[in-house]
Amino acid sequence: MIIVPTKKSLPLFNEFPVSTNTLSSTERSFFSWHANYFTLDRKKILVLVNDLSFSPIVLADINAKNSPQLSLYIKEGIEHVFSYSTDKSYQIKKYFLRAGRMEISYAYNRAVMSINNNMIQLLKSYPENIDQRLRLQISEMEFLANIPYRSMTPEYSFSTEVVKKELEKL
Repeated sequence: MIIVPTKKSLPLFNEFPVSTNTLSSTERSFFSWHANYFTLDRKKILVLVNDLSFSPIVLADINAKNSPQLSLYIKEGIEHVFSYSTDKSYQIKKYFLRAGRMEISYAYNRAVMSINNNMIQLLKSYPENIDQRLRLQISEMEFLANIPYRSMTPEYSFSTEVVKKELEKL
């Protein structure tokens, strides 16, 4: 699984190995996630977006102390956001088997980052909805997953529909 952090969020992923795979900057993969964060009440809110489905993961209070567990938090977020599309847990397990270990890449895709930044702006618009006591922001993830996005295609798509179709292919 490839995580593509922005330069700003790169220190949060210092526990992750650097990927040796070279992807083009325009290639979008179901096993790749772009990451960025914003600060709310001096706490970092990490937002990851799947490159193909635009599924969001929102994690609150990510800092240097809990960054060693970041891969576990991301895995939990993926399980939760994919559960909106399927109730078959074996499909999500297949996803993790095919994705492999989490690695950092620098194959920056501007189209996906613009969607990530759009999600961050939506979250900043309603800061009262973010519960700092919870690591995984379930209500915010569900809100963002139900917004249609498009990138390099004329039609809009919902992340839940794309995830369902892609999980069935595995």
